[in-house]
Amino acid sequence: MPTVKIIEVPRVTPPPEDLVLRLSALDAQWITIPLIQRVLLFDDAGGQFPPFASLASSLRVSLAATLARFPPFAGRIVFIPSTGDAAIHCSASDKEGGGVRFVVAEMEDADARKLAGDTGHDVDAFKALVPELAAEALPAEVLAVQVTRLKGGVAVGVAMHHAVVDGRSVWRFLKAWASACRGDMADTAAVTPSFDRAAVPLPPARSSREARCGSTRHICHWYICYSPLGFSIPFAPDCRRPTYRAGQTKQAALQTSRPHGPG
Repeated sequence: MPTVKIIEVPRVTPPPEDLVLRLSALDAQWITIPLIQRVLLFDDAGGQFPPFASLASSLRVSLAATLARFPPFAGRIVFIPSTGDAAIHCSASDKEGGGVRFVVAEMEDADARKLAGDTGHDVDAFKALVPELAAEALPAEVLAVQVTRLKGGVAVGVAMHHAVVDGRSVWRFLKAWASACRGDMADTAAVTPSFDRAAVPLPPARSSREARCGSTRHICHWYICYSPLGFSIPFAPDCRRPTYRAGQTKQAALQTSRPHGPG
């Protein structure tokens, strides 16, 4: 099993901002199933990458710039006893738990090209390339990042809380971060996040009981008070994850054949 050596774990913080963003009823149900993970592998076969310390520094600085546009990702999910709500809380005065953990590590016995190959993947190695997300209890982290030096490349792993992001918003955030890292201001400005909770209104309740059961407070009460927050998602020991490759021609064909309309 590849061994990961942690070099440092600084915190990346955006400009100070006080923000409380209440979770909607659709968000709250993911409090106890929090984990979204992604690993990006970069093969430095041509030896064009800058020194690892410089690369990690660039990623850290551009992450801070990106968090300024995605401030909820630097906050924590908290429970508000006075109202029964769960919310994303960002505080300019939070010196201990604020910001995003930025793990810098190395795993030099793992080959970047082999990990990214199209054969069965090393699941244990993949797990080691993403940071743990402190989400077993509230307050819970929203985002953690890990940058790992590999043999012949680099891995960037993210762990994000599902109550705050879904699959599409993960990639929107990663695209914005990549644009900031490249210094592509035009592309960065094109990704404009919205955190308007009213953008997805729930349908009106047909009865008082349905109104209670469909409210954010009721869902938070159910998931927080009646569901255990200490849990882990087991990985099957013989799990294999294949890689599917698609060139530009195939990607264009897939986009053309994609169905239009809702769903």
